[in-house]
Amino acid sequence: MNTAIPTAAITSGLRLDQCAKGANVRVVNLIEQPLFGAQDEHVSLRLKELGFLPGAPLKVIGFGLLGADPLAVQVNGTKFALRRAEAAKICVEPISI
Repeated sequence: MNTAIPTAAITSGLRLDQCAKGANVRVVNLIEQPLFGAQDEHVSLRLKELGFLPGAPLKVIGFGLLGADPLAVQVNGTKFALRRAEAAKICVEPISI
């Protein structure tokens, strides 16, 4: 069962990997990432298990050297480092705190 929403179904939106440092955002949904191929569903499930669920508030903490991997984010009081490919699966919307 694939719970990710196809990328084509998203008409507009912001992905977590496109956010600036310090951005406060909310998870809207998870989308397919062709880079993961057959493992895409497993990556989506793992992100959900870590707390990247629709409605969850996130804060972008920082990036690796020269803006590369990893992307550091805080969700539900816990800090995570994600590869940009993983962050590209997470659609978000800006929020004000």
